[in-house]
Amino acid sequence: MKFLAVTDLHYADKALGEGDRHHSQSLERLKEALKYCDDCDFIINLGDTADSFSESRDQRTLLSEVKAVLDASGKPYYNIIGNHDTSIVKTEFYTLFNMKNRYYAFDTTEYRIIVLDACLNDVNDPIPKEEIIWDDCYIDGEQKNWLVTQLRDSDKKVIVFTHVPFMLSERETDDPHLIKNRDEIMDVFEKSGKVSAVFSGHYHSGTYGKSGGIHYVTFASMCVGDKNSFAVVEAGENSIVINGFGNIPSYTL
Repeated sequence: MKFLAVTDLHYADKALGEGDRHHSQSLERLKEALKYCDDCDFIINLGDTADSFSESRDQRTLLSEVKAVLDASGKPYYNIIGNHDTSIVKTEFYTLFNMKNRYYAFDTTEYRIIVLDACLNDVNDPIPKEEIIWDDCYIDGEQKNWLVTQLRDSDKKVIVFTHVPFMLSERETDDPHLIKNRDEIMDVFEKSGKVSAVFSGHYHSGTYGKSGGIHYVTFASMCVGDKNSFAVVEAGENSIVINGFGNIPSYTL
């Protein structure tokens, strides 16, 4: 299984933003990254696709432009809702990108892929009416129960994707970028014995950690800095090879 991973495009009509974010360059950077996925099975976009600024075009227009580029790739692609993407209602976002739901799963020959939605500030309100706070994110109970079933019923190894990470280089940390109720979900991963790796975005510098035998990879943002950052990942039976570009290192897991 081979896929192209991109995250945190933050696409908008803003030349340079906070933290050296090149918002307006993200669409061209995405086009460049797509040149590397000719033999990929799919593309995964891990969220924060477009930003909502008063001086920029409407966020829906920006998201539609990203979708058009992904459509033109001719490859299957999968999206995750990021915290900035909640400026529009989640149901509208996942309808635009033809997602099954805010969280979902699909199978490849080698793996079951599980996509989680951690972009909610209240476990009792998973579809917020306005953009969420970026540093107070959770996995809700309905989704946790669904995850348990997905892992129980899979006869394959599992790779998980989520916008907000569960851990950075260390598991025990109070970093604000992390899912608040991460421990209970990580315990579900570990008890299943099936999760090989978890890939995330949100933390723009990117990082790697390992806990309970599971690899946790956070990809660097595509829009930050002068380099275009993306990864081509090959997941085989016994190893996962990450070919990183820009600010994303290469790893063999």
